Amino acid sequence: MIKGVIFDLDSTLVDSVETIWKCSDHVLRENGFKGVDRETAKRAMGLTIFYLFDLAEPGLSKAQKQKLFNDYRGSYMEYVGYSKLLPYARESLEYAKSIGLKLALVTTKSRMNAGKILKSFRLLDFFDAILGYEDTLEHKPSAEPMLKASLALNLKPKEMAVIGDTEMDVRAGKGAGSITVAVTTGVKTAEQLQAERPDYIIATLFELPKILSGLVSVD
Repeated sequence: MIKGVIFDLDSTLVDSVETIWKCSDHVLRENGFKGVDRETAKRAMGLTIFYLFDLAEPGLSKAQKQKLFNDYRGSYMEYVGYSKLLPYARESLEYAKSIGLKLALVTTKSRMNAGKILKSFRLLDFFDAILGYEDTLEHKPSAEPMLKASLALNLKPKEMAVIGDTEMDVRAGKGAGSITVAVTTGVKTAEQLQAERPDYIIATLFELPKILSGLVSVD
């Protein structure tokens, strides 16, 4: 029986590919680099923005990457208009809360921007905890963010379901000992996600309430 759910943000609740690409391209160019193309930005989905910067500009120093990160964090909301709420995201959150589940968000974004994004889509009040990049030493696919989110909700990892669109979400959830639900609303194919052997794989969040209902009723 589960008592809580951990959601990923990008490409799970919000389609943010265009925002991430346009913002990262902007800050790279503003700092004298050549920028980044959309396909490279897509390759970094599910990982930290530092990974995207490494793909775009191999050999960056730690100080250069930190400067880019600070600029990216400061500029991100200027591009949030390119993001869209994914179908059934709100309905899934509403259903989860209606059956008494605690909700956490775990993202590789900064907690500040994650909160702003949730607020802009009127989703912030659904969440009991938000963990961003700065809240853990290790990031997905490490289990640390999921373990810390469980602790924030005062639940055991085995009482949680992890919902995400990349193999990083599945690995992190499985590593924590949680139920894993992979959703194919991001850049990863069903075949790529199935290779990680999630407990469930769904095409859209439309299918999530039925899964949560079954997991809540299981003793």
